[in-house]
Amino acid sequence: MSSTRLKTRNKYNLEELTPTDLCSYWDTIPPTAAQLAFADNLFIPSRHSPIKLWSAAKFRTTPISSIEPEVAFLGRSNVGKSSLLNALMGQKICWTSSKPGKTREMNAFGIGGTKGGESKVVLLDMPGYGKASRSEWGMEIMKYLQGRRQLRRAFILIDSEHGIKQNDEDILSLFRRYAIPHQIIMSKADKILARNKKLAKTGVSAAGLQRLQTKIQELKPIVQPDPSVSEGPGALGEILTCSADTPISYDRVLGMDAIRWAVLSAAGIDGSLEGGYLAPAIGA
Repeated sequence: MSSTRLKTRNKYNLEELTPTDLCSYWDTIPPTAAQLAFADNLFIPSRHSPIKLWSAAKFRTTPISSIEPEVAFLGRSNVGKSSLLNALMGQKICWTSSKPGKTREMNAFGIGGTKGGESKVVLLDMPGYGKASRSEWGMEIMKYLQGRRQLRRAFILIDSEHGIKQNDEDILSLFRRYAIPHQIIMSKADKILARNKKLAKTGVSAAGLQRLQTKIQELKPIVQPDPSVSEGPGALGEILTCSADTPISYDRVLGMDAIRWAVLSAAGIDGSLEGGYLAPAIGA
């Protein structure tokens, strides 16, 4: 958001906020309104989308014959990953709980499928890491991320309010070491935009938007460290934010349209070609 706009308005309705207000793009180009609409349309629930494709408790049990591009969602236990995926897919299809560590398997969900057709992209809900998670899952997750040829990108959720913890930094370090394409999403952004949820629903102030952008700027040198001291490539130069339980209209949730477009971009799906595939996007 430009400084001029910040000075001319005191409050902004949630539905008028754009990805450039809520996110940061420095290695990529922000999506257009048409691209966001295309992404939202592809994610509209139907009889064939979303569908649960498979679950796996061990990497060796994941299907190897599938050809659809896959993206994985990871985060600390209780960061809101399952809630985000439900909002992203427009259905309560992932198990959610107030108790951390409830996701015990890799769960795959197909998006954009039609009758007799394959899904356009597969979303993977990975078990949480950190407190209340199964320690052996760290090894299983890394096996998947390193060995899965269909994987296009891993999305790592960071709690906007609490920031990056040590186990987040450990995961990011492993991703750089093994050159696994990854991107950051800041969850629970409503807690930064407004002091309470009721205020967020009635609009956010310029100060709230500035607080969110400040949080994003603080993350940049951590997720993209100096190449001269980093073990490998950092995260994609695009940080997204969202709030999975903050609706902005009857069919829209804060930040979901930008995440949907990022998923399609990672999968190489170009909206101008009505779902045609391109070469993987930057960082994919």
